[in-house]
Amino acid sequence: MAAQDRPIDVEVDGDEKSPAGTSRTHDLWSRNVNLRWTTIPIILCCSCSGLIDSCIFNVWGVFATMQTGNTVILALGASNQPTGHPHAWLQALMAILFFFFGSLLTGQISKILPPLRHTTLALSFLLQTVLIVTAAALVESGVAPNITNGKEYFIQLVPLPMLSFQAGMQSVTARQLGLNEIPTTVLTSVYCDLGNDSKLFAGFRDNWKRNRRAGAAASLIVGAIIGGWLSRTSDGMPAALWSAAGIKFCISVAWLLWSSETSAGSKHHSP
Repeated sequence: MAAQDRPIDVEVDGDEKSPAGTSRTHDLWSRNVNLRWTTIPIILCCSCSGLIDSCIFNVWGVFATMQTGNTVILALGASNQPTGHPHAWLQALMAILFFFFGSLLTGQISKILPPLRHTTLALSFLLQTVLIVTAAALVESGVAPNITNGKEYFIQLVPLPMLSFQAGMQSVTARQLGLNEIPTTVLTSVYCDLGNDSKLFAGFRDNWKRNRRAGAAASLIVGAIIGGWLSRTSDGMPAALWSAAGIKFCISVAWLLWSSETSAGSKHHSP
């Protein structure tokens, strides 16, 4: 069974316990995570995307994670638009480039470190956490201010790429886990695949791809709603970014505590 087709509620074949004489530390360094339930942290990544982009778009007029929107903004720059934010194209370009670099780095590291090892996943998400925390600190300290009265500040080009870079990392991880139906940073393809699903109205246990797509959409929307309300508080944008960082840190720890893949389970559940 392909990884992307696995039902998340089916028991993994074989015993999930470590082999005799194998320590937990050895598992972290040498074994892959069990793919069962990995849908959950990736869907939580969708919430992070919603939290980040809802506040970023509100104050800077571009996206950090959703590069389709940034591509349109980049193209609008050829006609000196949008009005009142003539350099939005530059911010959009930086976001696109660093999203690409984040994806590139994650893919290249996977040639050196097995991408589904406990430690590889934990370190990847820890780096994502650090990037969000750094961006949140720059914004909260006032180093990267909002756009006010049409006045642009190029210092925004510092935290924005950090947020885009980590978004590229999480998107690649979703694919490495075999969860291609959860892109984490875009919903257009998700909506298309839902509409094109011949088993759209099948029972809950009969269509796990549909369930994951619907869960991803709901998670991103909820994250964006929460991010929007947080941006209206006195804490503003930093509150949404700190929340996203908290989620990413919890996922980092979770990868270290995740059950390990067994040799029997890997036959059917490795991507």
